Amino acid sequence: MLRTTRSSLAIFSSFTLLAVAVLPATGCSSTDDGSGAPASCSGLDTNIRAQATLRAYAEAVTSLRTRALAVEAKFLSVCNDINADLGLDTSKTTAADACGVLKKRVDAAARAGATVQVTIDFNCQADFSVQANCEAACQVDADCDIQAKCTGGEVVVECNGQCNGQCDVTAPSAECHGSCQGTCTADVEARCMGECQGSCSAPMFDGTCDVGCTAGFEGKCDGTCAGKCDGKDASGECAGTCEGSCTGKASGHCEAQCKGKLTGGECQGKCSGSCVTSAEAMCDGSCNGTCSYDPGSASCKGTCHGECDAQVSPPTCTGKLECEASAECHSSCQAQASADVDCPPPHAAVRVVGDAELQAALAAHIQDFGEAFNLTLALRKPIEDVGGKTIGAFQAIGDVGVSGAACLASSLQGAVEAQASISISVQASASVSASSG
Repeated sequence: MLRTTRSSLAIFSSFTLLAVAVLPATGCSSTDDGSGAPASCSGLDTNIRAQATLRAYAEAVTSLRTRALAVEAKFLSVCNDINADLGLDTSKTTAADACGVLKKRVDAAARAGATVQVTIDFNCQADFSVQANCEAACQVDADCDIQAKCTGGEVVVECNGQCNGQCDVTAPSAECHGSCQGTCTADVEARCMGECQGSCSAPMFDGTCDVGCTAGFEGKCDGTCAGKCDGKDASGECAGTCEGSCTGKASGHCEAQCKGKLTGGECQGKCSGSCVTSAEAMCDGSCNGTCSYDPGSASCKGTCHGECDAQVSPPTCTGKLECEASAECHSSCQAQASADVDCPPPHAAVRVVGDAELQAALAAHIQDFGEAFNLTLALRKPIEDVGGKTIGAFQAIGDVGVSGAACLASSLQGAVEAQASISISVQASASVSASSG
């Protein structure tokens, strides 16, 4: 399990980063024009609101892409350093491959019975002065009050402190004591209203038990079926429907308890392992999905639906921001502020039980790994948000000029490259998370 905490704010959250779909990485088609945007944007006139707004967007994408590539390079370096200490292959030239080598080693240790726990203090903060300067440059409406002008939604903020409203924490997974939509992995036995992927205390089950069923079974038996097979007496392999008992993997209904791992069905008792829910369900463990809870005065590391005393990113409107041209300007400047996020060196520690060599190698480089992990966590959502723009969004503000379309095309290419790069870092972040399966 990979755990990040923020001790300075007494916020404790468990994270296991999930890999997201990796987009194809390609070389950037346009070079920087020397002031933070693609060269194709050099003809924009920043005295014209639409072009100034487009330039703000282009600069934000360029900054995010640059930060994403730097984080990816840091993961390549730190994973190869750890691999060298472990005597593993250090010839890989991409973060995905180098950290994949490390991940295999960690998983092998887990299968052999070792446990790996990493603690990282998350302390990133966006520079809101960057947003203010950006909005002044693209001429945001002076009277654009986000709280007052947000319609069809609400104003939310990424929070790293006290939240007076609902807090949503989305994958990478987090410790959850609320409603989880996704996979809830409890540290202790808990009631599961979804699919249990672990041991289930219920006296009967519907699903697949890897060690079979001792009584009242009906279904598919991958082993020895004792009773009837397709209605005929049987004591052996059964290619059809087995009725009676099954000594191999049993998939179906059973009137006895599953003594092994239950998958593919609901557990009517307590599930020790992971509980997969297709809809929201209460979770008291680690939620790989979205965990929503109302913390009141508690600390929130996620999206705060209310006031937060320590914002990680600028506030955003989940509906429509009724500020005419200000909406695009504000969105682009939010991205710029997020690109300039400051992540000081965190407190990071690792504890491996059952593999001294792995403990020594991870401990020697956990600080560098923690820095890359935190930047990945801080940049992932802003990078996701900059994709999908159309020239029409800027033309609605005014004249985008002759270079407007080319500037946007280069920027969108940069957004694709940033998404591909941060996706690789998301995968790399999971390389020290042990999975025994």
